[in-house]
Order: sequence, then C-alpha cells, then structure tokens
Amino acid sequence: MDRVAGAAALLGGILLVYTGWKLDPGTPRLPGPGFFPLLIALSMGGLGARLFFRPGPSEAPPRPGVSRWTPFIVALLSLIGYVATLTGLGYLLATFAFLVIQFRWVEGQRWVTSLATAALAAGISLMLFRVLLKVPLPVGILPLPKGW
Repeated sequence: MDRVAGAAALLGGILLVYTGWKLDPGTPRLPGPGFFPLLIALSMGGLGARLFFRPGPSEAPPRPGVSRWTPFIVALLSLIGYVATLTGLGYLLATFAFLVIQFRWVEGQRWVTSLATAALAAGISLMLFRVLLKVPLPVGILPLPKGW
C-alpha cells in the first residue's frame, strides 16, 4: 500500500511541478505566483519517491476481538466536543483538552507525553495564530497576557 501511495504522490508532484513552472516561479528574491506551488510539488514528489522506493514496515493486521471503532468514535466525539466548547472555554483550553484526548485515548500515548505535547502544541498554535497572524480567537475563561 505504501508503494501505491508513494507512486500517486510522485506522479501528482510531477504534474504539479509542471503546473507550478507554467505559473512563473520567479526567483527566491522576487517569487512569482508559481513559487510556492512549485516548492510544495517538489516536496510532495520527493516524499512520494522516498515512500515508493523505500516503503515502511507493513502494518500488522488488527488483533482479533479488538475493535477499531473505539478510537474512531472517541476522535469523532472529541471533535464535536471541541467545536461545542471552543467559544466557552476559549481556544487555548479547548485545544489543549482536545489534543489530550486525541493523544491519550486515540493514539494511546502515555499521560506525560499527552499532556506535554498537547500543552506545547496548543501554546505554539495560539502564539502563531493570535500573536503573529493576528487571527481573532475566542479568549474564553483563561485570561491571556495583554496584547494577545
């Protein structure tokens, strides 16, 4: 399956490189409209080539009696809960809680890993979107520093 996905990404990347080149990539100093599509296409093609020529280990078949529906249902319900609590709790707390659920109960990570990764990801994404990109995100119940 990895080889099929790699071949699809490689062929898609080649097609997108051609399209990005037709859009005039410009130069690194003065990028044109095709510059970023070209970079993305090269990345996609390169990753596809790596996957095609060196696929990862095969996944073990699911164990009998172990349901694969449980992680799916937990992920779906946590996403619905995230949307429902985003305005009330605020972006930072809702995102943190959502990620903890995803890491702990969907991916099966340890508590320490889940909490640390969720805190780091929620904090970095808050700084990226709210501070750097000035996206208005719900503040919620947790007071943020002035200027955030």
